[in-house]
Amino acid sequence: MDEIVATLGLARMPGIPYIRKKELIEGAERVASLFEGKATIDDPKLTERCRSFKGLGKIENELTKLDKLGVRTVTLRDALYPLQLKSIPDPPLVLYLKGRLPIQDQTIAIVGSRKATYEGINLAERIAETLSSLGVTVVSGFARGVDSSAHRGALKGKGGTVAVFGCGIDICYPAENKHLYAEIEAKGLLLTEYALGEAPLPRNFPARNRIIAGLSKGVLVIEASSRSGSLITARLALEYNREVLAVPGRVFDEEYKGANSLIKQGAKLVEGMEDIITSCFPGLSLEKDHRLEMDEDEDYIYGLMGLNRIHVDELAEKSGREMKHLLPLLTRLEMKDLIRPLPGGFYLRKV
Repeated sequence: MDEIVATLGLARMPGIPYIRKKELIEGAERVASLFEGKATIDDPKLTERCRSFKGLGKIENELTKLDKLGVRTVTLRDALYPLQLKSIPDPPLVLYLKGRLPIQDQTIAIVGSRKATYEGINLAERIAETLSSLGVTVVSGFARGVDSSAHRGALKGKGGTVAVFGCGIDICYPAENKHLYAEIEAKGLLLTEYALGEAPLPRNFPARNRIIAGLSKGVLVIEASSRSGSLITARLALEYNREVLAVPGRVFDEEYKGANSLIKQGAKLVEGMEDIITSCFPGLSLEKDHRLEMDEDEDYIYGLMGLNRIHVDELAEKSGREMKHLLPLLTRLEMKDLIRPLPGGFYLRKV
């Protein structure tokens, strides 16, 4: 009997605790021996349950379909199974992978609000693009808002991206991400623990979040409300001894309360790319230091802007500069692709 078929059979068998399944998969010389009646385990009930299991034929048919779809099935015993994910207390017994292999060791999760503001979307994309340009793989959950923006930014660099699904790998959820799905399939990696056809049920997403945290060296939270699922990912990251970082936001804005709360609880406050790199990837260095491109006046204005949008009047007040001197500085920073003008007299600093 094929080991993958046997492992899937054991993983899906009802009535057996997860920890027992994990022990058997990791410890058995051959998982197939459980179904062949050749295993030397002192558990007659388990032996009989395996021998009488009727679902192996269905699993074989499913594996044929997965193969036609270009999906790789990886078990906990497989050499391709990500080591960082394997180290958590409850790693998935089976993973389904579609796209580029293998998963890199240098990984970071970027998660946040599905209803992200323009600043949050821009920030997630720019941070992901910068990290990917350094060879870091960006992991996220393929959701609307911050997640999708992080994937898009990471696809522009050599590090690429991993999208972790809360449904079967044959289901694109949300549906409007079909183009992003295809791009990640071509340049990154799609990953799930759920079987073909498994719907994106609400109960699946907390479990999905443990994979995001487990795959990553750190979790960066952008624009999370007090009820955001991103906080689950951050909590799991702490349990797994990963770095937790958060971008601060407006104190009275609900969309920032979760991220701000994480900072109050000890998460690393992120004010620039250096904070992320020194926390999670101390061996890396930025290939492009924007500050080297600025004169003293430009550097001062750039530093005042922070990570959220700021109005030109507020910037004038903070800097003490007259508008006739401030506007030319902003124009030079814009020409150097360091800031972006927004409607209504606002400006947004690029990472």
